[in-house]
Amino acid sequence: MAVNGFWAMPIIAIYVTWKGLGFYILLYLAALQAIPKELYEAAKVDGARRIGAFFAVTVPGLRPATVLVVVVSIITGANFFTEPYLLTGGGGPDNQSVSPVFLIYREGIEQNHPGYAAAIGILLAIGVLVVSGVSRFFLERD
Repeated sequence: MAVNGFWAMPIIAIYVTWKGLGFYILLYLAALQAIPKELYEAAKVDGARRIGAFFAVTVPGLRPATVLVVVVSIITGANFFTEPYLLTGGGGPDNQSVSPVFLIYREGIEQNHPGYAAAIGILLAIGVLVVSGVSRFFLERD
């Protein structure tokens, strides 16, 4: 049976998502418990049904947790190294599971190109800052 490189990254993404899911669920649970019950009662008095209360009270109440989850997910997703290294043995079939941090490791440590690895690291940091800032801007606006 031939090894298919197409499935390397999706399998790693599923594994990383499953690994971090408990933390994100706890963040959302804490955010749900922080929403005051009086807001739901006020929405009910104003004539909102359950779905209306969900969109008027719950979704805005979860916005800070959503921003945190998205930003942490972006940072985690951009900086994962251990999973592709351990699961695919250093790049996987046809180098389909090479992440930016793994590329930094390969160029800087294995191939002894520290300048190239540093440039990749700086571009990765700038990229994560830009993507996190843009997502935070869109999630926090009213």
